[in-house]
Amino acid sequence: MTSERGIHTAIYPDDAPIGDAYLTHEAVRTVLERQDNRCAGCSAPLDARSTYFDLRQPAICGGPHTLGNLEALCPSCHWKHIRRIRERFADHRNK
Repeated sequence: MTSERGIHTAIYPDDAPIGDAYLTHEAVRTVLERQDNRCAGCSAPLDARSTYFDLRQPAICGGPHTLGNLEALCPSCHWKHIRRIRERFADHRNK
């Protein structure tokens, strides 16, 4: 939704846009609270120094840059997520 001043405003919190490169403290806090400070992949407790934030569906695959598409992952699940994306694109290129 766009306000009178042309600024994008979210109807639902999960529809709130996130930045392309940097997450705000509020976005980080929202995602961690939603996940009870646990990894979205394996439910391991997350450590502030080793938490990765990824888009569930990457932007390159058509995923939106919104809080609802953002998840916090432990290092192991983050690398598995990245590997699946790379394999998906490698398969696509080979066809």
